[in-house]
Amino acid sequence: MQTTETPTLQTFHIEGVRHITPVNALEAIETGDAVLIDVRELSEVRLEKIPLDRLLNHPMSVIMDRLPYITKAQNIILICQGGIRSVKVANLMNRQGYPNVANLEGGITLWKAQGLPIESGVSACGCGCHSAPDPKMTFTMMKTGRNFRVM
Repeated sequence: MQTTETPTLQTFHIEGVRHITPVNALEAIETGDAVLIDVRELSEVRLEKIPLDRLLNHPMSVIMDRLPYITKAQNIILICQGGIRSVKVANLMNRQGYPNVANLEGGITLWKAQGLPIESGVSACGCGCHSAPDPKMTFTMMKTGRNFRVM
């Protein structure tokens, strides 16, 4: 897994946290060299996720409770929306004795911008079961009350 000590594609950094680019992360995940852990909340995962087999969701809000279930004997890549929460969780995991943790630079935002695989509106429950409502459904914006139709 090819990582760097300082980020090259994002500005937020905590000393001691390693970083990996989206392209290098995809290669590590697809070859089985690493597992991707999404630290976004389930409400965010419901909107879009990365369609890979080696992807787990452990939201930042419950990560301390989930650490006993995450083995230290693997390469771990953490992702969030923009790379800030995942840096913070990487720092936490480093302090908890996880030796091979890296932040995915730029998060899912940069992942998408680089044209890497993404699924939108994947699940109504966040578990990946593909029970999302019809993608052409109408929804209402909360603040304005205006209706929109997804095409």
